[in-house]
Amino acid sequence: MRFWLVVAILGSMLTAGAADAQPTRPPPKIGVVDLDRLVRESPQAQKAKSNMAERFADRKHALEKASSDLQSEIDRLKDKSDSMSDDQREQLSSRIRDDKHQLQLKQSQYNDDVSDAEQKELDNMRSDLRHVIDDYARNNGYDLIVGDSVLYASDSVNITDAILQRLKKQAAQSTDHAQGSAADAKQAD
Repeated sequence: MRFWLVVAILGSMLTAGAADAQPTRPPPKIGVVDLDRLVRESPQAQKAKSNMAERFADRKHALEKASSDLQSEIDRLKDKSDSMSDDQREQLSSRIRDDKHQLQLKQSQYNDDVSDAEQKELDNMRSDLRHVIDDYARNNGYDLIVGDSVLYASDSVNITDAILQRLKKQAAQSTDHAQGSAADAKQAD
């Protein structure tokens, strides 16, 4: 019996000693990024919004004008229907219905086109964001970066500001490069 007690004590001492001898890993380095904030505040997002507004401005103004013209026709029908013949009133009503239908179709197509373009811009931006975040994580020794679906993160693990600074720097470099290329092209002329 004593023999087994000594064996058990020695075994537990050896196990404890072996556990202490194993190197311990440092705790994982975790960061949190507020992707919604990056999409709202990054220069790339501002540029994308500006490009979208410029790209669809003519169609938007055309739709606004068509809507205004339609409203004028509706007002004309209301104001002058008493002085119109039945045939004139019916023609104007028919034209208003047709114009309203055409306007709705154009607005629907416009909304679909804007939505598709916004999705493409967002996909491109997400790809750029992903690259910057991955680069930042590798260069700063992060094991895990968490984005969407974070319910709480303390400031000590929130790296959104650092990522936003990198995006601003990247945008500035891109702008400087574009301006340099434009200046080189002008000198070549």
